[in-house]
Amino acid sequence: MLSFMLLSGLLSLYNLRGLKVEVLPPREVYADRSEDFRVILKNEKRFPSFALLVEHGQSRSFFPLVKKEHTGSISLKFPKRGFYHSLDIRISSSFPVGLFERYYHERIYLNLVVFPKPIATNERFLLDSRGRRGELSLSRKLGYDQLQSVREYKGEPVKLIHWKLSAKLEKFYVKEFVSEESPPVVLSLDAVDGTLEEKISKLTYLILSYSKRGVPVGLKIGDVFLEPSVGEEHKRKLLRELALFGDSSWIRA
Repeated sequence: MLSFMLLSGLLSLYNLRGLKVEVLPPREVYADRSEDFRVILKNEKRFPSFALLVEHGQSRSFFPLVKKEHTGSISLKFPKRGFYHSLDIRISSSFPVGLFERYYHERIYLNLVVFPKPIATNERFLLDSRGRRGELSLSRKLGYDQLQSVREYKGEPVKLIHWKLSAKLEKFYVKEFVSEESPPVVLSLDAVDGTLEEKISKLTYLILSYSKRGVPVGLKIGDVFLEPSVGEEHKRKLLRELALFGDSSWIRA
């Protein structure tokens, strides 16, 4: 019995040796929202490892067998916006007989910016690109959304020809359309109400909403001014400024 316990103890120690863990965040992480992170578990020793559990708080990812490298996922939630330098995880296993559990803790470096939690707000009153409070209006330009008029054909694409009218008048006419386009919007803390954190969360919601619709959006917060633009990288740049705004210690956890 003593020999069996000694052997199982040695096997359990060896099972946890030579392991390397990486935790990779998704492209966007928001406060107070569970997000799936990739967990890459690498085994650098000669023989495989069995029944490994990677945990952080109540979240866990199980790896039944790791020969050289295995990828899983773990759901993580961060309570507040800000910069998270690292993450403490627990790696454990009850291999080989399940009577005892061995574990160790490891600090994983994330260098992660957690964006503010979005809070829905009214989009009616915003700051325009000149920094003045005003009601969002629509401008119109040539496009292919709404029929404005018809005119004689002058070499336009065939799909614009008004066939019924052309057949009736025995002459080609084309349809002239306009599209509706929102002007650039510059957001600031004065554009929304609430506490500082509520304002930042509402601005996050507005940035996500306008970016999804392709509206050029900018941000003026503190001494920072970001010109209105579109695109995923620009959106994340705006959200990063909101996430790191302020001097509170918890912003850089």
